[in-house]
Amino acid sequence: MHELILTTHSVEETRDFGIFIGKHAEDDLFIALSGTLGAGKTHLVQGIARGLDIDEVVTSPTFNIMNIFEGRLPLKHFDFYRLDREEDLYNIGWDEYSVGGVTVVEWADMFPGLIPKEAIRITIEAESETVRKLTIQWEERAPQKLVKEIEQYVAGH
Repeated sequence: MHELILTTHSVEETRDFGIFIGKHAEDDLFIALSGTLGAGKTHLVQGIARGLDIDEVVTSPTFNIMNIFEGRLPLKHFDFYRLDREEDLYNIGWDEYSVGGVTVVEWADMFPGLIPKEAIRITIEAESETVRKLTIQWEERAPQKLVKEIEQYVAGH
């Protein structure tokens, strides 16, 4: 498992990193987000949506479980927070919706068995009111072009 640490100092910096990911995203990207309530997962997703040229307001799909947004690539935004069992996801079409486009899952650590090996995993920790520590992890099967872009982004910050 490879790992990088990025520290952001504002909501805008967290969103900017998301915009960067969205601009460099290619079809079939899977991002698994973890972190406590209020850590900034949804802010990151809002940035990814912007980077994918999505103009809609992106909020956490806590009660819907999934939202789909159309942009340069479709964004499938899942939130596992209110789910009790993996089966609940299969009932809404997880197999169909979790491939193609860009899939982002908040609270991904709740069902680690659903996260593919090619996923980029990002854990967000609140270090203060505004400072966030983003731990970015990936395995060899992750999209290498994006991984290289992220490495350069982190090195420049």
